[in-house]
Amino acid sequence: MIQRVLTFLILAWLLSAELALAAPALKTVIKKSPEAAFVEGLACLKQQDIACAQLAASMIPSPSPYAKLLAGNMAVAEADFDRAFRLLLPLQAATGLIPEANASLHTSLARAYENQSDALRALEQHVLAEANLSVAAELETNQQRLWQLLAALPKDQLVEMRGESEDTLIQGWIDLALAFTDNEPATSAWRKAYADHPANRLLARLAAKTALSADAKTELNTIQTSNSTGSIALILPQNAELSDAAIDAVRNGFLMAQSVANSQTEIRIFTAQGKPDDTYALTMQEGVHYIVDLAPHEQPADSKAAFEFVTLHPPMAEPMANTHSTAEPPAKVQVLKFGFSPQAEAEQLVKIARNYGMQTATIVSAESALSERWARAFNQAWIAAGGQVKLRVSLLADTNLSDIKAQITAHPADMIVLAASTEEARAIRPYLDLSTPTFGFSSSYSGTPHQTLDAPLFAMRFVDIPWLLKPDESAFEPYRAAAENLPAGEAQRWYALGVDAYLLLAKLIQNPGKTLTLNGLSGKIQVNDDGQISRELSLGIFSKEGVMLEPMP
Repeated sequence: MIQRVLTFLILAWLLSAELALAAPALKTVIKKSPEAAFVEGLACLKQQDIACAQLAASMIPSPSPYAKLLAGNMAVAEADFDRAFRLLLPLQAATGLIPEANASLHTSLARAYENQSDALRALEQHVLAEANLSVAAELETNQQRLWQLLAALPKDQLVEMRGESEDTLIQGWIDLALAFTDNEPATSAWRKAYADHPANRLLARLAAKTALSADAKTELNTIQTSNSTGSIALILPQNAELSDAAIDAVRNGFLMAQSVANSQTEIRIFTAQGKPDDTYALTMQEGVHYIVDLAPHEQPADSKAAFEFVTLHPPMAEPMANTHSTAEPPAKVQVLKFGFSPQAEAEQLVKIARNYGMQTATIVSAESALSERWARAFNQAWIAAGGQVKLRVSLLADTNLSDIKAQITAHPADMIVLAASTEEARAIRPYLDLSTPTFGFSSSYSGTPHQTLDAPLFAMRFVDIPWLLKPDESAFEPYRAAAENLPAGEAQRWYALGVDAYLLLAKLIQNPGKTLTLNGLSGKIQVNDDGQISRELSLGIFSKEGVMLEPMP
C-alpha cells in the first residue's frame, strides 16, 4: 500500500514539473511583439494574402497602434477607403512607430486620397512615406506612383496645388511636373533650383525612358492624339483582382504610351467600383469623353467578343454628391473595354492545335481556381470546334501524380493541354506522357526566357504576348526603358496591355467606325466595324536554349 502511494506521489510530481516547464516554453513559441506581428502582416498584404494578414493581426493586442494600422492597411487593400480613413488618420499623431509602419501608414493614406481624387493630400502622403523608406526598390515604386499621380494632372491644377503648399519638397515635385510638360530648358532650370531634391533620381530615369530610338519608325511611335477632344478616364482593376505591381504597371504603360505619342490629353485615373456601370456613371459625371476600362470582366455567354469599343449616352443628371466636378456630362461617351481573356486565349490554342492536325485532347488542370478556369475555357472551345476530349484530369492536393501517366496512357490522345501556373506546370509535366505534344497557356511561362527550373517544360508550346516572346522587336524600343525594373511575367504583361490600350484608343479616335489593326505589344489586335475587339497572341516553345518564338502552323 505504502509503495503504491509513493509511486502515485512520484508520478504526480513528475507531471507537475513537466507542465511547469512546458508552460513557459509554449509562451516563448507563441509570443510575438506587436512590431514583429505587424511586419509579418505587412508581408502578407504585399502578397495579396488577406487571410494571412488577418492571422498576423490577431496576434497584436487591440489597443496597440500596430493593430489599427494593419487593419487600416487591409481596408485599403480591400478598397474600403472610408474605414481606412477612420483607422489611419488618427495614427498620424502616433509616435515611436517603426519606419516600416510609418511608410505603410502614409502609403495607404496616399492611395486613399488618390481614390478621392485629392491629388495634393495624396502627394503629401507619398512624400511622408518616402522619408521612411530605405530599400531602393520601394523608394522607386513610391516615386513612380507619385509621378504617375502628377503626370495625370492638367497644368492649371498643378499651378493651383503649387499655391496651396508651402512645403519645399512638395513644391519641388510640382515644379518638376510643370517643367517636364514644357521643355528641356525648363527641366534644366529645375535641376539648378532643386539640386538636392530626391526627385533628381526620378528625373534621371525619366530622361532614359523618354529617349526614343530613331529606327523605331512604326505605327507604335507615330500615333498622335493631339487632334482628339475631351479627357480620358482610365479605370484600373481593384487590388483584389490584381497585384499592386500589375496595377502600377498597366497604369505606367498607358501613361508611357501617351508620353511617346507626345499628347497633352487629360487623363483621369479611377479604380473600378462594384459593377462596371457604377464606375462608368462616376466617370461620366466628371465630364470625360472617353473611358478605357481595363478591369477584368467575365465574358457574357451571349457576347461575341470579350472586349469592345462602344458608345454610351449618359443621362443628363445632377453631378453625384461624391464628385468634385461641375463639368456637364457630354452627350455621348465612348468606352473601350480591353484586357486579357482566358476564353480568347483558349480559342487561339484550339485554332493552333487544329492547324497542327490535332483531333483529340487530354486536358489536365492544377488545383487552383484560375487553372480550372483556363481548362474549362479550352474544353468549351475545343468541343465547339468539333474536337474530342479523351480525358479530363483535375488535380487535387492529395492526387497521386504517379497515377496520371497511367491514366493518360489508357486514354491516348493527339495532344495534352496543361492548364497551370509556372510552378504547377513544372511539378506536373514530368508525370505526363512526354511523347505526346503538350500545349499550355501564358500562365505556364514565368516571363524569364532562360530558367534552369523550366527544364521539365522542354518542348511544351504555349501562347503569350509578343512583348515577352519578341524581345528584340525594334517597334517596341520606345517602351522598353520604362519596363526595365518591372517584375517578370504578370507585371510585364499588364504593362504591355496599358501601352496597347492607349495606342488602340488613339487609332479608334482617328478612324471612327472603321475596321483597323494594331500590331501591339500584347498581340495583333483587330477591331471590326461593330467595335468588337480580338487579339492574336504569339506562339512560344520551351527549348534547351530557353524560351523561343515558334512559327505559327
